[in-house]
Amino acid sequence: MLAGCGGGQLSHASFVKRADAICTAYRSGAKPLPSPTSYKQVVAYASHNLPLYEAALQQLGKLKPPKADKAQAKLWLAADRRVAAAVSALGQAALRRDFPGVTAATAKLQVAGLQSSRNANQLGLQVCGKL
Repeated sequence: MLAGCGGGQLSHASFVKRADAICTAYRSGAKPLPSPTSYKQVVAYASHNLPLYEAALQQLGKLKPPKADKAQAKLWLAADRRVAAAVSALGQAALRRDFPGVTAATAKLQVAGLQSSRNANQLGLQVCGKL
């Protein structure tokens, strides 16, 4: 089976191209959370973006990076799963109007986002590495 065809292992260039394409599609549908002034805005952000993020994460998890990139890709996707968990916690805390919960989830989201970005950049990802 040729690299990049079907379920085979991808070359580095193909892995980067496909991953960035998935991240581009996510970004085109995602809505930013500039400066929320209400719990309702935070809930709307999480409710809209989380399903899109989880769908993108599922697609990214199906990509088969080359051997040389496997460990870094695993770190990157683990950080992305922490991002998804933090967005979920953020939305749930906002639903409860739980300010300490929102604050804690926001902090976790920032840390996981930075870890994801750093790992994506180390893989050479252009779109996925942007915060």
